[in-house]
Amino acid sequence: MAKRRTILFSTAAFLLTSAAAMAQEACSSYTVAVGDNLRYIARAAYGDADLYRVIYDANVSVIGEKADLIEIGAVLQIPCDPNKPAQTETATAEAAETVTVAAATPEAAPATTEAAPAAPAVAPIRFVTGNGYAPFADETLPGGGMFTQLVEMAVFRADPAITYNMTFINDWQAHIDALLPSGAYDLSFPWIRPNCEAPETLSPGDQTRCNDFVFSGPFYEIVDGFFALRESGLASATKYSDYEGKRICRPEGHTAGVLESAGLTVPAITLVRPVEVVDCFAALAAGEVDLVSIDAEVGDSAIAKLGLEAEIEQNPHLMSLLSLHVIAHKTNARAVDMIGSLDAGAIEMYNSGEWYEIVSTALTRNNLQQ
Repeated sequence: MAKRRTILFSTAAFLLTSAAAMAQEACSSYTVAVGDNLRYIARAAYGDADLYRVIYDANVSVIGEKADLIEIGAVLQIPCDPNKPAQTETATAEAAETVTVAAATPEAAPATTEAAPAAPAVAPIRFVTGNGYAPFADETLPGGGMFTQLVEMAVFRADPAITYNMTFINDWQAHIDALLPSGAYDLSFPWIRPNCEAPETLSPGDQTRCNDFVFSGPFYEIVDGFFALRESGLASATKYSDYEGKRICRPEGHTAGVLESAGLTVPAITLVRPVEVVDCFAALAAGEVDLVSIDAEVGDSAIAKLGLEAEIEQNPHLMSLLSLHVIAHKTNARAVDMIGSLDAGAIEMYNSGEWYEIVSTALTRNNLQQ
């Protein structure tokens, strides 16, 4: 079932200090702290990050021309919540009492002019991601997970005026089989990019992924490997051929190209494809599969969630370095433009140090929870 949340940056996930972006209140002033941006501040003040423009318009003389750049220590005036007229009326009552309104007469009435036609509204970008992919994407994690925060910050750095929404749909395979091709959503993340430059090495599924989708630049690199029960001895294997004849679990939506490039294809192996990552590890613990093939950080999170740290270990010898991306279907007329905006925002995010801050905060929190 789809679970929708308003697209807002987490006020806690990205901050370097616990006090930053936590003290804003409407109808007051606020001193910018480390890690703040206008979306964080609007989220804390109004419960809606998209109202950042209200704060910017009230402080343009302090902030300057770029709404996405605010100085630490700057004092911002936080206007009353425009969605709460009673609050605004109370705050402005004293000023209203001093205003003298001239009687309207036909002679004094200003000449009316025909309003210019409004520019067509640009539809919000519709993102879809899913749960069960900690630490990267899960709506129970701060900010929706590390990758969600990276994507949202890239959008903000590309252009703070971009509007978007986010939906969590747990059927990852449906993202690429139906939701993006049908136009129900524009962008999905995070996805591994196959080696599209060498199509002769790809499986039919990965060839289709390369042919049908536009990929962003890499947002994060992962180590994809194998997990096994400690008592099995499979974690000490040094050759992929040692895994022939084994039952290998890799969740749906996670490209099987990683296995195929290692020569681990059906019928040489038995491939099990549940929906959730934790289902693979539960099956491993129950003896229903021999190995789990998954990203190391995702695997560690799932093992910790199930309390199986003492029973399961990762093979340190057999692994692949891969990258995670945002994707759009090529039939989407805005695909190239949307991916281009994300890539431009990601570059700014890297240069500003925000990428490192988001990643280090998320990984530190994830390690503490394990």
